[in-house]
Amino acid sequence: MKSGNKDPGEIPLSQNLSNLIILAVLNKLNNAVLVFDMNHPLLFKFIEEFASTFGGNKWGHNGPYLISRFVQKVAERPGYNFTILPPMAFDPAGWNRIGGFFKKSESNAESRWVNAKLLLLISGETYGVHVWNRQSSRFSIEEGSIMSRLISDNCVIWEYKQSS
Repeated sequence: MKSGNKDPGEIPLSQNLSNLIILAVLNKLNNAVLVFDMNHPLLFKFIEEFASTFGGNKWGHNGPYLISRFVQKVAERPGYNFTILPPMAFDPAGWNRIGGFFKKSESNAESRWVNAKLLLLISGETYGVHVWNRQSSRFSIEEGSIMSRLISDNCVIWEYKQSS
């Protein structure tokens, strides 16, 4: 991009640079969700893929979709040993439903959804909850919501103001 060979596209440059920084940092360090040994060759391959296939007009093309694309390319090749967990492991709601985690139940149907989601979250299939800050930052944690219950049941030290 600096040399003018790549179109930065419509996705904010900061988001694409964030994806690149994540890959570069993972190459040197470790992350709780993407866990690699330092200087793992697969991370360097991700960085090469970023450089060779950069696309600034599609959300996720240079981040999560880049990882998926490359992993599909090398899945059956010898020397690449990795495990991919299902979305439920860290994204049990999805970006478009995360708001439901912050709201209290207003009806029996919503209450059943909250209870069913909480059962799934404690089933052992989920290790963390991606809250999609861009989506969830506008919500307050309402008393009785999934987030409220997760926090009160699992966090030893947490200070927050609930809305009712």
